Amino acid sequence: MKKIKNQKFFKWAIVLILLIVNFKLYSYICLNGGGRGYDPVGESITSINTIESYIIDGSSSYLAAKLDVETFLRLIEMKDIQGLEYKELNAVVDRAIANMKTAVGIYEVLIQEATNTPYNVDVQTRLKTFDYTAFMFSNGLNKIVFGTVSGFLKYGDITGCFKRTQSDMKNILAMLQTIKGATALNRLPDLSIIWRLNESCCEVSLFGSYVARVFDALPTNK
Repeated sequence: MKKIKNQKFFKWAIVLILLIVNFKLYSYICLNGGGRGYDPVGESITSINTIESYIIDGSSSYLAAKLDVETFLRLIEMKDIQGLEYKELNAVVDRAIANMKTAVGIYEVLIQEATNTPYNVDVQTRLKTFDYTAFMFSNGLNKIVFGTVSGFLKYGDITGCFKRTQSDMKNILAMLQTIKGATALNRLPDLSIIWRLNESCCEVSLFGSYVARVFDALPTNK
C-alpha cells in the first residue's frame, strides 16, 4: 500500500513539474519570457524552455551576486558606526565574484543557444509592432533604461538583450575584482568605484526587469 501511495505521489509530482515548466516559466524578474521568442525547428515547446531555463539560472546567479553586493554596500555604509571586519568584507566580496562569474558563464551558454536557434516569427512581429512609448508612460518607466531596452526589442533583437546583459555583468565582475584587490590588503577601495558598482547593478536590474515586463505584456496567442 505504501509503495502504491509513493507511486501516485511521484506521478502527481511529475505532472506538477510539467505544468510549471510549460506554463509558468515566463516573466518574473530579469529578462524572463525571452525564451518564447525562439522557435526550435522540429522540436517541442520544452526546447524553447531550454533557453528560458538558462535565463532563469543566469538571472538567479546574478541576483545572488547582487545580494552579496548589497551586503558589501551595507557593511561600507555602517563602518563609521559599527566598525569594519575585513575578514567578513572579503568573504562577501568573494561570494559576489563567484556568483557573478557563474552568471557570466551561464549567459555565455544562453547566448550560444539563442544564436543557434531561429526566432519565432509571430513573436518577432509582436515585438516590432509593440507600442513602447505608451507602455513606458503608462508604467512610469525610466526613459533612458527603457530606451535601451526598446532599442533592442523593437528590432526583434532578443539575443542582443542577452549580450548586453552579459557585457554589463562582466563590467560589474571587473569592478568586484578591483575592489577585491584593495580589500585583500585590508584597504577600502576608492569610493568612486563603490558608487559605480551600486549604480551598475541597479541598471542591470532595471534593464532585465523592463525586458521581462515587455514579454509579459505581449499576447501569448492571436
